[in-house]
Amino acid sequence: MLDVRRLATLREVVRRGSFSAAGEALALTQPAVSRQISLLERQLGTPLVTRTRQGVHATEAGRLLVDHADALLARLDLAEQEVAELAGRRRGRIRLGIFYTAAAHLGPELRARTELAYPDILVEAELADRRDTFSGLMSGALDLGIVFEHAFEPSPAPPEIKIVPLFDEPLRVILPPGHRLVRRRRVSVAELERDTWIQAHDGSAARLVDHILRTAGIAPQIVRAGRGDEPVDAQGLVAAGMGITVAHSLGVWMSRSDVVVRRLSDGPVRHVQAALLRDHRAPATLALLELLRELTREHAHHYAAELAGRRSRAQRSSSAT
Repeated sequence: MLDVRRLATLREVVRRGSFSAAGEALALTQPAVSRQISLLERQLGTPLVTRTRQGVHATEAGRLLVDHADALLARLDLAEQEVAELAGRRRGRIRLGIFYTAAAHLGPELRARTELAYPDILVEAELADRRDTFSGLMSGALDLGIVFEHAFEPSPAPPEIKIVPLFDEPLRVILPPGHRLVRRRRVSVAELERDTWIQAHDGSAARLVDHILRTAGIAPQIVRAGRGDEPVDAQGLVAAGMGITVAHSLGVWMSRSDVVVRRLSDGPVRHVQAALLRDHRAPATLALLELLRELTREHAHHYAAELAGRRSRAQRSSSAT
């Protein structure tokens, strides 16, 4: 492969008609310029310049090579400018891993805010759970992730990944419209002992229900529906009047005309977080992270007030007993 520096030297020699003038322009000695041209000629097996009393002139092969060198060096200059611009400005393509209900509730507004604030940033989102997001970040397939972690089931990130807390999301109980507790603002788990609970077959959603029931010391009738971390089937069965279920706030996807959603006065939160590599410094990714933090600040404030109120009520109840 041709050496770009030697091509640049050849171009300067042909432009200036002199080895010494080219050397001055390139901050090289005349012998260094001559050596580079000789090495290039030896590599190609043909003379590239001729020396006359009137100066140095390109041969036909030299002119052809200079033409290509002009195009090549122009492209390299453009590439250098674009990389410098990318490093100094907030632009580029960001690959975002995001869990299902965050994509539904946060994704559209995050995309809209990004387009408004940074029109040169393109966000390409793909659904990914916590494990897949971490794998994508470490392999370079993702630049940023939005993940969650259940408080009852800690799942630390690998050392290479930085976790940025966004907000703690409280539980909701989802009731059919005719349920006896629909007039209540808050419902406790103990008050749902007589209800049929709809629980996923597997995944963290199933483990969440197991944890809630075990902690409350109740054993209601169970109907299985859905799988994984955020099963949507369970809420459909609630709308059909087959029982009740729980979900975190972002996880409520059914229309409020089909189900009734109430605060659950007990039960673990889930931590919604951003994730990126610890040494990630790309301005576009950091800009998107800041937009995400701004977007979720209202959620964080609202939920923090709710959880503080819940703790206060629990303390008063404990003191009364």
